[in-house]
Amino acid sequence: MKVILLTSESLRHKYIASCLAAEFHLQLVITEEKSASIEATSHLKEGDAAFISAHFKARRENEVEYFGDFKEFPNGVPVGQVPHGTINNESVADHVDRYEPDYLVLFGTSIIKEPLMSKYSGRIINLHLGLSPYYKGSATNLFPYYHNEPECVGATIHLATPNVDDGPVLHQLRPDIERNDDLHSIGNKTILKAGKVLPEVIKAFSENKILPQKQTGTGKICRNKDLTPALLREIYSNFESGMIGEYLKEKDIRDGGKSIVEG
Repeated sequence: MKVILLTSESLRHKYIASCLAAEFHLQLVITEEKSASIEATSHLKEGDAAFISAHFKARRENEVEYFGDFKEFPNGVPVGQVPHGTINNESVADHVDRYEPDYLVLFGTSIIKEPLMSKYSGRIINLHLGLSPYYKGSATNLFPYYHNEPECVGATIHLATPNVDDGPVLHQLRPDIERNDDLHSIGNKTILKAGKVLPEVIKAFSENKILPQKQTGTGKICRNKDLTPALLREIYSNFESGMIGEYLKEKDIRDGGKSIVEG
């Protein structure tokens, strides 16, 4: 099966590429640079800037613990790099078309629009970090902690549609959370588990063994601009106050209240 991955450049993205290359003919990886605004601190007060910088430093260090063996994309797989915000350029679509892939897999890029969306309709599979429809948009594995809902942390593998994180679901998963986990280790556990499951889900879908399930119900729309230093501090405070331990005490009940698709 021929697959092209549209992703970014961090260790976690290289890990997902490795998982795909182990099971499929990974023809091409296209990486889109991350927006510089995500980690920007110049507009913040000194204390907030130091806090945000420490947050991202801790995230990078934890990512090395989980994915430090994946410093490069798989050997022999061509890698193309594009600036942030250009993933939907006609030149990218033309490059993809030359490979005639069976599926496009998305993980960590800007929202895919035309011309790729129409050309590969029904064959674009998105690995979304978050459980849709409960949390859609950006930072969807952070906002649940603000609302004291660790049960809404996980990953959704779904077909991409023009509406953000709204496509039919193929499979969802929750990480194996332990009492001493923090937001970084839980995030990386989610990616680790998703990478192992993703090829199986794609295979099953290609063989018509999975019926995509339309998303129903409502949830919260998350935006990066709403993830303020004050809100992030509240998230850290919830961890320090024992939020994870309280969740684990009633995990089955709380998970059951937020059903997921395990196709």
